[in-house]
Amino acid sequence: MRLSISKHWRNKKVHYQLALGYCKACGKYHFPPKYRCPYCSSKDVELTIPKGEGTLIEWTVSYVRLEHLEHELPLIVGLVRLDEGPVVRGVLTDVDPKELREGMRLEAVLRRLEEDGVSGLIYYGIKFKPLSK
Repeated sequence: MRLSISKHWRNKKVHYQLALGYCKACGKYHFPPKYRCPYCSSKDVELTIPKGEGTLIEWTVSYVRLEHLEHELPLIVGLVRLDEGPVVRGVLTDVDPKELREGMRLEAVLRRLEEDGVSGLIYYGIKFKPLSK
């Protein structure tokens, strides 16, 4: 028997990649994507996939033990200004908290978030890691 991600999840673009809304009327990107532009209220908005690179603005490091995130200590959450303009909040990965600095270049990557032992579902999502040079 072959198990795979349910069709609904596979067919939704935004589940496995970072997506922005782009307003054709005013030319601005927004996150999260919406059906109406938050800047000019135009409905002429399309879903777009950004390059996925940005700059670290701020971050916080948590050492609090949470049952479903024990394997992720310390947990680093940061604000990243994407090259397209919007600021997104995300978990940082593959980096020592001591190496973080304002202005650090990051890239969005798909990572395993958690696994539901009962149902066997594996949840994936976007995290940010230092940009490879």
